[in-house]
Formats: sequence, structure tokens, C-alpha cells
Amino acid sequence: LEVAFLLCFGDLPSATELAEWEGQVMSHTYVHEDMLALLRTFRFNAHPMGMLISATAALSTHHPDANPALQGNGLYEEASVVNKQIYRILGKLPTIAAATWRHRVGRPYNYPESASTARDGGATEDGGVN
Repeated sequence: LEVAFLLCFGDLPSATELAEWEGQVMSHTYVHEDMLALLRTFRFNAHPMGMLISATAALSTHHPDANPALQGNGLYEEASVVNKQIYRILGKLPTIAAATWRHRVGRPYNYPESASTARDGGATEDGGVN
């Protein structure tokens, strides 16, 4: 996540900024069940990149508060609104990518672990310990 911060803001984060950044991104890792239902509609041999692109496009339907067509052209003039969408994308894309891969190999989808579980050395996706 440090590289993502660097790309977004031009500098590496301080320890405080990194903790805040990670907390914000990790609070957006869960995807709506409808998103997983969308992924289930793809054939077993669908290419994961096509699935990822489709799911990313579908995110706009789950967050109408982020749609300029619905909220007005000035929506992204405020930095807090822009940052919220950055947090959403960075948080949800790994979850969606993992689901597309698991779909391709025929495994059930996993839910992301919470930020506190990950920080405290919780279980991994396969049931092992971090």
C-alpha cells in the first residue's frame, strides 16, 4: 500500500499517514453479495481479466454516491470524495481479483479478513495462520 500512496500523493507516507491509509483502504475490502453473484454468472473458463473488468465497471452501480451522472459534475472537486473512491478501489480490487481466480479454478469465494484479524495474525484464506 505504500507504493499506492506514493503514486497517489507523490511521496512515501510517514508512519502515521501509512496507518491511516491502511485503515481506510482495509475498511473497503468487502464486496456486496450482488458482486459475487455477478461473478458466478461467468462460465467456468472465463478469463479472469474479463471478469475483473466487468466487476470493476459494476462497482459504479453499487455506489451511486460516486456517480457524477447522478450527483453532478462537481462531485470530484472535493478531495475527501476523491480519496473515498481511491480507498474503495484499492480495497475492493484484491477481493474481486481473488474471487475471479477462485472462480476460474473452481474454488468457493472467500471473504476478506478484517483489518484487525490481519493485524493480529489471524487465519489465512486456506485456514492456516499468518
